[in-house]
Order: sequence, then C-alpha cells, then structure tokens
Amino acid sequence: MKVGRLDVNQENVLKWLRSIPFFGAVFLVANFYSNSGVLTKRKKIAALFDWCKRIFFGMFFTLVLSLGIVVFLQDGLFHPTYNPTGLDATSVALSIFPSILGFGIGVFVVIFALPNQFMEKVNSIKSKGINKTFGASLMVVDMAYPLMVYAVILMGEFIIKLFQTSLLTQVISVFLLLYGMLMTFDLISLIFMTAYTLLAVQASRNT
Repeated sequence: MKVGRLDVNQENVLKWLRSIPFFGAVFLVANFYSNSGVLTKRKKIAALFDWCKRIFFGMFFTLVLSLGIVVFLQDGLFHPTYNPTGLDATSVALSIFPSILGFGIGVFVVIFALPNQFMEKVNSIKSKGINKTFGASLMVVDMAYPLMVYAVILMGEFIIKLFQTSLLTQVISVFLLLYGMLMTFDLISLIFMTAYTLLAVQASRNT
C-alpha cells in the first residue's frame, strides 16, 4: 500500500494498530469484517470501498435516522428536567445489549465446539457453488463484528452517562442503540441463513 511516495507495509501497520488498547481490537475485527473474512486478506487493510459497503453505509443510514428521531421526536426522548419519563436510549441500550452480547458469545463458542465436519460442510457450500458468498471464515467475522459492536456500545453508553443530557449526547445514544439493533438483526439473519443453508444442502442429498 502506497501513501504518497511512501510504500507502507500493511502487516506492520496492522500490528501497530492492534497494539493500541481498545481501538486495536475493534479495528482488527472491523477490518477483517470489511474484507468479508477472506483469509488471504487477513494481513491487509481493507479497501475504502469495502469499508463503505460493509460498515460505513449502515452507520450513515443509522446516523440519519438518529438525527431524524432526535430532531422530530424530541418530546418523546428523556430529559432530566423537561421530560423525565421519556425514552432514555442510554438506559435501554445498557439494559438489553449485555444479554444479547452474552447470548452471542455463547453461540460463538458453541460453533467452535462443534465437530470439524460442521466447518467442512459450511466450506463445501461455497466450494460447490451453492452459495458463492458463504463460508466458515465469513460466518466467523459476521458473528464477531456484531459482538464487538455490542461491547463498544456498552462502553460508549457508559461514557455518555457521565455527561449532562444535551442534543449531542441524545444523538449519540440513539445512534448507538439503533446501530446495535441493526447488528442484532444481522446476527439473527446470519444464524437463520446458516441453519437454512445447511438444511437445504442436507435435503438435497436425501432427494
């Protein structure tokens, strides 16, 4: 990768970024997620197009939706002075995402505990052309990224709790809540499609 006239070693850059507390772990998972779990690209920084397609588009959509909610539905949001009974996005996120994170980690661990035949069957779906975008490595990153997002959301909402309620904190808290729900839908979809695809392959063998 070239930056101006400099030839940058991407592997060394990734190692340096990974050494940064908190940020390094998040970037590593997000980068591999942007690369769609392609093992040959695990030591490369994903292209900007891949970041936009896999991450930034969803973030931008969620941000626009969050701004719309805060601007047009302001009266329904929590404010300690003006609306103490309104929706507190921070409290909602802190109450639901720990359970989802625990469930997701449990499912993640169960997948690794399954026999090797399971991973082989998942990879065979892609190699046989049944689903070109499906594979074990893609399934792993598609589960790991939402789990990392949940962890970031919990930290972000905790930090927001330390500040006075303002327009900025409302936008950020609503954004984190909605983006976390978007990741939840993606995670449910992944689990469903994985099970459905495996069942379809099994049914095709029995016919």
